[in-house]
Amino acid sequence: MTDRYHRFLCHCFRSDSAAARELVQTPDWNWERLFERATEEAVLPALACAVNDGLDISAPRDVSDFLTALFSLSRERNQRIWQELKTTVQLLNGVGIEPVLLKGAAYIAAGVYPDLGTRYLFDLDLLVPEADAGRAFERLVENGYFYDKTDHFGQFRHHCPPLHRASVQIELHHKLGLGPCLSILPATSVIEKATQVEFDGLRVHIPSPTHLVTHLVMHSQIQHSYDERIWPPLRGVLDLFRLRCHFGSSIDWAEVEYRFRLGGQGRLLRLHLIDVRDALDVEPPFDCALTSTTFFRSLRRRLLRQFPGLRYLDPIYMFSTVCTRRLRIVRRVLAGRGGFKCLAAQLLVSGVYERFILDVLEGRGR
Repeated sequence: MTDRYHRFLCHCFRSDSAAARELVQTPDWNWERLFERATEEAVLPALACAVNDGLDISAPRDVSDFLTALFSLSRERNQRIWQELKTTVQLLNGVGIEPVLLKGAAYIAAGVYPDLGTRYLFDLDLLVPEADAGRAFERLVENGYFYDKTDHFGQFRHHCPPLHRASVQIELHHKLGLGPCLSILPATSVIEKATQVEFDGLRVHIPSPTHLVTHLVMHSQIQHSYDERIWPPLRGVLDLFRLRCHFGSSIDWAEVEYRFRLGGQGRLLRLHLIDVRDALDVEPPFDCALTSTTFFRSLRRRLLRQFPGLRYLDPIYMFSTVCTRRLRIVRRVLAGRGGFKCLAAQLLVSGVYERFILDVLEGRGR
């Protein structure tokens, strides 16, 4: 189940002005609540862009003025982030490293979002060959980027410890995830098939359309915390919609399906495409008919959306939310030199248990 504000956003992104206006006329419609929901879903700039482009949602003048101002601020913010991206790439190019742009930065560079202000950027994700990751990380640290030195597990993740400068976070990836992600989309495959582009004399690469789609679904459904499977972020749903509109037949959906099957996650891909269909009325690119197994998994998702409190009674949900990612990290720690000693030291840090308890208590109370 979704509330009317979520439905309103979906109507806007599929350009259904009539359905959006109908919701505005419902009793107790609250524009502030809409903005809160759009912020939670990280699509407020996209909503502002839709209204600025002429979507008629019967918004009062003060609402339209707010969205216009918001979009201008979003563009300015992203321009600062984009400038930081140029600085980062320049430093890496200086030592012969040409990074692959991932996620939001890749979508903007590829023209999936023509206006820089439309797509909200949280951070910048760059992929570099694993052999170059250490050298790239050191290059940025030497030039004013800093990281959390108390994060003792940073070296065991699929990316280097997050770097910060000028209020922008940079993640240097050498893999695109752990667990099944390693089978679904190896970093070497993405780097090999990426296309080189230049902007302002800088050299970067963009993943193929097929890999952009594969990584997007994989990140939302596997790499993110487990609740993202139950409540897929509308930003990610919109990303997939825009990728399909922009690249069309350039996306090899047979390969996407094959990759998820290879990682044992074929059903997960189908469930995600069904979520996108239900949100934006976009038919899946291949047959996603529910089998008996996927039917019950889909039913379980709908029940958790309608009654979020059920997650505390769902052992699969709780184990996946609290333990799965930790176990992947633990496995990598123990496989490394001195890993057992590192892991034992962390058992004495109180923050580890505080984070564990918080993960148990957290959840989306929709």
